[in-house]
Amino acid sequence: MAMLAFGYYSGPINGTVSQDTRDALTRLQTDYGLKPTGTITPQTLDALRIRAD
Repeated sequence: MAMLAFGYYSGPINGTVSQDTRDALTRLQTDYGLKPTGTITPQTLDALRIRAD
């Protein structure tokens, strides 16, 4: 949902990490100066303001 809210993803939200999801993660990571891995990292969660406990 956060990727959708931040405008990086517009596809279906179905629990599957698709290529579109990985591409969106890479764009977000690049825009925020993070290492572009295309995966969910602690730094990516911080950028999305999601707290992981």
